[in-house]
Amino acid sequence: MSPTLNTRIHVLVLLLLGGICVSSEDPWCYDKPSCGPKMWSYLGNCSGEKQSPINIVTKKTISDDCLGPINFVGYEDRKRPQLLKNTGHYPEVEMKKGATISGPGLPATYSLKSFHLHWGTYNLRGSEHAIDGLHQAMELHIVHTKNNLTMEEAREDPEGIAVLAFFIKKSNETPIINAWKTLADLMKAIPEKGDSLKLDGEFSLGGLLSMSDLSSYYRYYGSLTTPNCNEAVIWTVYSEPIEVSPQTLKKFTNSLYFSNIKEGRLMQKNYRPLQPLNNRRVQHFKEKKYVHHYPEHCSAPKKF
Repeated sequence: MSPTLNTRIHVLVLLLLGGICVSSEDPWCYDKPSCGPKMWSYLGNCSGEKQSPINIVTKKTISDDCLGPINFVGYEDRKRPQLLKNTGHYPEVEMKKGATISGPGLPATYSLKSFHLHWGTYNLRGSEHAIDGLHQAMELHIVHTKNNLTMEEAREDPEGIAVLAFFIKKSNETPIINAWKTLADLMKAIPEKGDSLKLDGEFSLGGLLSMSDLSSYYRYYGSLTTPNCNEAVIWTVYSEPIEVSPQTLKKFTNSLYFSNIKEGRLMQKNYRPLQPLNNRRVQHFKEKKYVHHYPEHCSAPKKF
């Protein structure tokens, strides 16, 4: 028996002996001691060495001339968002095929699959990543797979998934952005786990990003932030947050439930705690005003 398997069995036995039963119906969660993030270590690769999210320490990041702006294709199509659903962990929007991202530092073209959100409460910041220890109110994750791989295939490829992460900041100064208001208003249609709503042109992903600053980001190799925590993700974390109004934020943090309304587990604090960076390095891209010529060695991305 392998040491890893033996460790997982040992942890399970301890949990059961301690009166904590991990249900097959709800093997992981955010809000219960029995299945919360502290109990994820025995699931999949959640105790691996390249886990996400991380705290990005800006003075330790590496400026890399091989990185460049992300090329977005198909993000403006209002018909691309197809289905909004309550997964029981976060709200997720499934996307119609056809949109892609590519760019310097990415080893392939990546196809848009879905996006989802993590948050704290109305008054508690709940982004998963942090920059110099600072979290924001929410975090948007836009998920892509390499060369049209399925998610199952992509999870087994060390470069199979590319996630764009955007911080969402609560601001009294920002005007109400229609796309964000529309998405927040739709949350009331999916309060319980398993609820879903077919979308028909209500907003575009490009609309959600219309106020974003794409000129600066951080890049590192990590994992999915939910079990099985596959270490298959190229992360692009944009440094400047998108600002939303307090009214918009409140609709996200107060509208959904982890299970059902009767049980009363309001979907809040659905974020994974920060993970050790270990021996990884974080690259930093900041767009320059002049035309960028990429050296020949940039054709092969660096793996950190």
